[in-house]
Amino acid sequence: MDDSGTKRTRLTRAELVRRGMTVPEVRFRADMKRFAAADRAAPPAAGGALFVGDSDIRFWNDGGLFAECFAGLPAANRGFGGARTWETLLHFEELVPPHRPQVVIYCCGDNDIARLGESGAESAVTGFRIFLELLAACAPETRRVLYLGIHPSPVDEPLWGAIGRANEGLRQVCAESRGLAEFVDYGHLLLDAAGRPRPELFRPDGLHFAPELYRKLGALLRPKIEAALGDTEFH
Repeated sequence: MDDSGTKRTRLTRAELVRRGMTVPEVRFRADMKRFAAADRAAPPAAGGALFVGDSDIRFWNDGGLFAECFAGLPAANRGFGGARTWETLLHFEELVPPHRPQVVIYCCGDNDIARLGESGAESAVTGFRIFLELLAACAPETRRVLYLGIHPSPVDEPLWGAIGRANEGLRQVCAESRGLAEFVDYGHLLLDAAGRPRPELFRPDGLHFAPELYRKLGALLRPKIEAALGDTEFH
């Protein structure tokens, strides 16, 4: 336990493999050092909203969009580009406990599928289940988790089937979480009438979100975050 009495648990690569996950490599140690340095320089206040995940979270910082979307809310961004679910688990200690968040917004899984193919769908589902277990053990103050569904992109059409299967499993994990986790389906924000991603809502790479989509997603999430924070005073 740490000084506050919170249980500390650091998973190992071998433990994840025993749980059925494939862990081909582990990256982003430099990012974790950067996050730790930032937290030492400006210790985060407890009880806010913490965004964790891949480049869809990280790029929200570009151009001040994150601050714009969540102005007045105690929100922190801990996205690191290209993250796979197993990396959010192996780096959990650096990402989550320092913030003691009331609400976690989690976005990860598409890179599992891009790296592992069809088996990446199960990696995302199993990994998120483990992520919820880690929250219960190491961040008991978290009372709400918003899982942002894995989204299709214009350039990854061969992966859309696996993305759909992953989202089915992730919905089930949320449904079984006893009210802790909510699956946030935002397909209506980014898909056209035929169910295909709208290219104008993505960057020129056809993979990452354009500012307009971040603003739409922020408007969808903000009332959910405010409800989860409850009586927290926003400044």
